[in-house]
Amino acid sequence: MRATAALSLAAALLAALPAFAQPKVVVDPSLAASDAALLQDPAKATAELQRRLRDQVTNKDGLIVIVDRSGAVSGVTVMPATVMWGIDCGDSGLAITFGSGSGDTDNGVVLQLTGASITDAKCAEIAPAVGETALAIEKGN
Repeated sequence: MRATAALSLAAALLAALPAFAQPKVVVDPSLAASDAALLQDPAKATAELQRRLRDQVTNKDGLIVIVDRSGAVSGVTVMPATVMWGIDCGDSGLAITFGSGSGDTDNGVVLQLTGASITDAKCAEIAPAVGETALAIEKGN
């Protein structure tokens, strides 16, 4: 009887684990729709995503200063300009992660630049230019 109760408790705790996980950034549906329309014009989308990146990330005396303005969890993070970074695209949009890890983990600082779904083809077209902007910021430009 005790074994059954213990198994029931363990199953209940495992089922509750997702509730304790950090919530993902919830994107305003109207903003996602606006971003989806923006992504139809790669030149405009590239310029806007570069602007959003520069609006939130600066280089100050060899340090990267990240001001997360996502709305859900805002804050300032400072790290060396030599920190690893990467850009991820997919169904949840385009994001840049500073530090180790990826957009799927809690390691590093993730800036979600758009919440609209982006295809691999659009990502391959837009992300390199956003990456060039990240490199320029890293170098202090």
